[in-house]
Amino acid sequence: MKKAFMFRIRIKYFSAPAFSIIEAVVGMAITAIIMGILFVIFSIVTGRMFDFKNQNQLVNDLNRLTYSVNKDIFEKEKMTTSENEIYFNGYAGEKVTYQFFDNVILRNSETFVDTFQIKVKTMIVDTVKSKSEQLVYQKIKLNIESNEKELDLRFYKRVYPNELLQKIKN
Repeated sequence: MKKAFMFRIRIKYFSAPAFSIIEAVVGMAITAIIMGILFVIFSIVTGRMFDFKNQNQLVNDLNRLTYSVNKDIFEKEKMTTSENEIYFNGYAGEKVTYQFFDNVILRNSETFVDTFQIKVKTMIVDTVKSKSEQLVYQKIKLNIESNEKELDLRFYKRVYPNELLQKIKN
């Protein structure tokens, strides 16, 4: 007798943990809502940072302008003015020019041009004496508009006796 061996093939299905389609759609919807909220928050923060930068830019321009003018007053030998310009001539022949336009001041030197986003309403150049009347100064008064307020900037350049004598001779 022959024995027949019967083999049964058993196929085992292994189930792997996974998400169902509904769970995936819900997860994508929640992610989209969170991304939308983050985009709105980012837009608001970016706008506020831009406003803050613009306000600080004006303060920075004012600080740079006052520093530059004071530096040129004390380091340069001679100051001359015209209607919308101030010229500084140095001891070694270097020149610096300030040009005043409606919303901008340009500082031209031999090495670079500096731009100040400052609105100058009026510029007055005058000669004044000290209280003791022994010293003479050239006074520059800049009336500027800053954050919708008017400010006066005043700069003084001492005029030495030899310059006064040269003016009298000419």
